[in-house]
Amino acid sequence: MTFFVPFLYSGLILFCAYFSLWAIADFLLGNPLIALLFLPFAFRLGVNLHTSKRFWWVSYGAEFSVLGLLAYSFPNEYYLPAALISAVSLPIIFLIKPYYQGNEVYKLIIQGGLALVIGAINGLIGSLFSFSFLYLFLVSFTGMVLMFPACFLVDEYLFKRPWVPLTAQLIDKPISLRAKHIFIYILLFLLNIVIQIYTPEEFHRFTLFFLSVPIILLAYVYGWQGALLGTLLNSIALTATMGSFSRGALTDLLLSLSGQTITGIFLGLGIQQLRDLNQSLSAELARNRHLTRKLINTEEAIRQEISRELHDEIGQNITAIRMQASMIKRIEHTPKISQGVGIIEQLSLNIYDTTKGLLNRIRPKVLDDISLQQAIENLFLELDFKTHGISTALFWENKDNIRLEPIQEITLYRLCQEGLNNTVKYAEATSVSLSIMIGQNIQLIIQDNGKGFDPTKAKQGLGLKGMQERVDILCGTFQLISHEKSASPKQHGTTIKITLPRN
Repeated sequence: MTFFVPFLYSGLILFCAYFSLWAIADFLLGNPLIALLFLPFAFRLGVNLHTSKRFWWVSYGAEFSVLGLLAYSFPNEYYLPAALISAVSLPIIFLIKPYYQGNEVYKLIIQGGLALVIGAINGLIGSLFSFSFLYLFLVSFTGMVLMFPACFLVDEYLFKRPWVPLTAQLIDKPISLRAKHIFIYILLFLLNIVIQIYTPEEFHRFTLFFLSVPIILLAYVYGWQGALLGTLLNSIALTATMGSFSRGALTDLLLSLSGQTITGIFLGLGIQQLRDLNQSLSAELARNRHLTRKLINTEEAIRQEISRELHDEIGQNITAIRMQASMIKRIEHTPKISQGVGIIEQLSLNIYDTTKGLLNRIRPKVLDDISLQQAIENLFLELDFKTHGISTALFWENKDNIRLEPIQEITLYRLCQEGLNNTVKYAEATSVSLSIMIGQNIQLIIQDNGKGFDPTKAKQGLGLKGMQERVDILCGTFQLISHEKSASPKQHGTTIKITLPRN
């Protein structure tokens, strides 16, 4: 019994849907037999295409129940062509079903090919019973183009996606409705109807172009699913505003619906493919940036370890060398020995100073001992600005006492170090100011009143390329402004503006 009840309910639902679609198609086409080929048959094919083969007898049972009801209600009509068309479509859908899998694009291509094949077969069978081949093909093809994607959407959103149980925790979450898009489309939909009704008859063909506006809008926002929704609602607008149901008007309507549906779906597919490509590129870019940050952190950790090891090893060896030299000096007091010992001690001190400078370039040890602000202030002393006659100014702003990540601190220190080093060596400036503001973003400004240079010629040297690369790694912006003294005697110097994202 539990196995029979779902089939009974699903059969009843399919029967009601099938009969309702036939009533709509019959009102539009004015022929009970041809109306079956427009929406009901296409609906049954769409259901079979998206359900397991063991459930097909339910959809066919609903279809033949409607055929029996129609044959009883309209005994003068001849329903043998409908039964024959329904039977012929079964082996075709049976052969196509195993290949109906993969991504959305492939499935939509299968749907289009199936619509062409079955539409042609319906036209051939109808021509055997004195019907127009082209008209039956157009009716069948238009119905399938409308119903196949609609059935695909229903299957995708109702049966393929997991349902979240309604719990108290879910109820507490706020619901965000995209009402703006709904209101915009309702206005366009109403405007379509007004234009279709009140536009002079000689301009009716041009009004179809206006119907493409909501399709493009929904395709841009929701992809091909939105384009299909726009097409379905446009079909309602076109049908509701038709003044006559002549064969010519119906042909124009069917052609318009087919063209709009196909164009809208492919337009939506193109937009969706571009959006998916952009999302994948953005995700890959974010992943690469994350890996780069990890690489820099790893590199700095290795530099720190190497610096520590070199400092300890070389310091111990130099101390041992000086101790041995002192012992030799105490044993032998000859002038030559004293002179040699002095040279050894001086060379060992030179090695120590050189190594200390290299270690500081490998890893600024000062960042491990003092804050970033103090480390940057210490740069003015290390680079000996006072001796060069350059006045300095540091502006530091961190109102919220934000703690930066190690990679951000190291990058800021390196940028300041390189920028100030360039000022000392090349700028011939008398003053330099450095501003660091830490808020939602990190802003660094290095400004001097030096002789300036041509930025287009200097980016390959002076360490500017390395500064640009460090900024790019953290997804920041680098701006270089320089005015040459010879070209602008009153306003000259160089300004470097750097913005780094804090997160």
